Amino acid sequence: MNTVTVPFGGLLGAMLGGVLWAKYIQWTGHTAGFIAIGIGVLTGAGMLLTSTRGLPQDAKTTWRVVGMGAAVFAILGIFIGKYLDVQWNAVAQIAEQLRQENNISLEQAMPIATTLFKGQSVWELMQTRMSRIDLLYGAVAAFVAFRIPNIQRLRNLFY
Repeated sequence: MNTVTVPFGGLLGAMLGGVLWAKYIQWTGHTAGFIAIGIGVLTGAGMLLTSTRGLPQDAKTTWRVVGMGAAVFAILGIFIGKYLDVQWNAVAQIAEQLRQENNISLEQAMPIATTLFKGQSVWELMQTRMSRIDLLYGAVAAFVAFRIPNIQRLRNLFY
């Protein structure tokens, strides 16, 4: 394995984590920001798995760069999850909110929700679906993703 393939494990872990998070929100209706830490674990593990054979074991600076890449991919995975959450779940949740507020049926609320959804940008909807605690979970996810490739014991397992 060469150094060109190293980022693909982190990217794959980030994408998988983001999709699983959005599906979890769709299935349960709960945001569960703590799942962002799982994205960090998947990203860090992906970077570790694709980089152990291609990089020297004892080069601390190289492994720190790998960890920083994993942290960036973890943040990307969180944004992927939030984006997919908006795309898959926002219209249904807006319709449910309209139904409750206006005492109308879901069939009546759905076209209104679709119009409201198309009138807002995805970024605005992502922002409204995020809370301050999500920033903390994102920071912890980035730290975990950074830390996993830098743990010598884990590298020894795969080397």
